[in-house]
Amino acid sequence: CGGVFLNLSCVAILNEAVVSTQSTGTNVCNEEERASAKENVKREQKTKGSSASTKSKKSKKPSDKGDAAQPTNKTQRAKRGARQPKKPEQDEPFDVRKLSDFYPVRRSKRQPLSKLKDQETQMLREKIEGKCNEGLEIREIEGKGRGVFSTRHFTRKEFIVEYSGTLISFEEAKKREGEYALHPEKFGCYMYYFSFKNKKYCVDGTAEDGSYGRLLNHSVNGNVETKLVDVNSRPVLILIAKEDIPPDTELCYDYGERSKDIIESHPWLTS
Repeated sequence: CGGVFLNLSCVAILNEAVVSTQSTGTNVCNEEERASAKENVKREQKTKGSSASTKSKKSKKPSDKGDAAQPTNKTQRAKRGARQPKKPEQDEPFDVRKLSDFYPVRRSKRQPLSKLKDQETQMLREKIEGKCNEGLEIREIEGKGRGVFSTRHFTRKEFIVEYSGTLISFEEAKKREGEYALHPEKFGCYMYYFSFKNKKYCVDGTAEDGSYGRLLNHSVNGNVETKLVDVNSRPVLILIAKEDIPPDTELCYDYGERSKDIIESHPWLTS
């Protein structure tokens, strides 16, 4: 019995040793599995963190669809954050005003120089064709005979009267002048020579036709001067004011005669 008991005791001891050995091995295995599991969790967390950071970086880049990039400095953020003026809605009436609604428009009354010249030419033509003698009066002057006086004020360069007569060529004028010289007591000096378009002409005012221009007397310091104008391609000799002329003044101009023979026959040409 003692031997049997001893054997049973030995078997019990061996069984406890085996059980303890198995439990120890099991504990060691469990610790290794826990450590490996922790490492796997850490790896998974690192992998998830790296993928999340990559996605966030990609989301910050502008997309291919033309999305605007985020502002990179304070100035850009300030511009984007500035308040924009409110645009009027389409339904709201928009009152449009012009500057002329508040200030009257001042239009210049000045005319172009070409237009003024055309008007002056037209007025001059009307006076010539109408044989205008306005503002003139014929009077008898002692020692001179007849003369022309002003009855109103004439301004400088203003038209006075036309020196009318017969327009003839230079050759015809010389022929007539020779005939008039044969009878000086009958014919006076009414021949006016001039050049027009490189050709010599003469206005013969010898004949009495009732015009005033041929009756203006000579004066070296006259207040009237001659002017040649073109009317319908025809030379016309007119007399204009050399200066401002008051009313009741005799009108005279320089005949321009400097021939000694003629001056000896007409000494008043020197005055």
